Amino acid sequence: MIDEIIVPDAFTIVLIALTSLTIAGIAFYKKVLDQGGSALAFLICFVSGTFGHWSWLLLLLIFVGSSFLATRFAIVYKMALGVEESDAGTRGGSNVVSNGIVPPLVAIGYSVGLLQPEQALVAFTTSIAAATADTMASEIGVLSPKPVLITNPRKSVEPGTDGGISLEGTVASLLSAVSMSMLSFSAFILVIEKSNPLYVAFDINYLYISAFFGFFGSIIDSLLGATLENRGILGNNGVNFCSIASTVLLSIAFLSIL
Repeated sequence: MIDEIIVPDAFTIVLIALTSLTIAGIAFYKKVLDQGGSALAFLICFVSGTFGHWSWLLLLLIFVGSSFLATRFAIVYKMALGVEESDAGTRGGSNVVSNGIVPPLVAIGYSVGLLQPEQALVAFTTSIAAATADTMASEIGVLSPKPVLITNPRKSVEPGTDGGISLEGTVASLLSAVSMSMLSFSAFILVIEKSNPLYVAFDINYLYISAFFGFFGSIIDSLLGATLENRGILGNNGVNFCSIASTVLLSIAFLSIL
């Protein structure tokens, strides 16, 4: 039973709305997202900040920024190979939803009492770490001249092949998952009020859990790509959502047995 929905005061909500609008506006101006993607990004940021904590907007901003840098890195070479994101790296609404719908769902789950503070911390951070790790693995991995199929490492595949992995992409994925987890919990420690349940629930071990499952999310993404996506059962956006969602659920399940 839901006793009380956790939401900030009106002034904080206005600030969250303005910050969310700024993030979405910058993403649109820099052509990280198209018009539809920017509108959805605003909603994701606003819901995450309102029902979770305003500091979560910082993590979403870092994710958008890192995705922009990774997508535009060697964009001319990617376009020559035909492996760049559609419209010269600009992402649309479906991509925003598949990669970004889990964080606001976690925030709502925490706000209505379905998730405990420690579960919300781990789940939110894991979702961002997984999305970042997958983006980095894809955008850096396509630059490798010798990717292999994750289900058959002896088989070389073309860059950009669903389920293809490379040393460069794997290292980028691991580093980004660890970095995002470290940044996330650093933000929590520095800006969340000490009386806030999220701060009280903090444990350094949560950082390791989020980093591990964030990286594991990119592995799940590659496995789904090599199997379900290659068979036409799931599209790329479906794979992204399933990998992030399953990773978050696994992180919550793992937390419950500690």
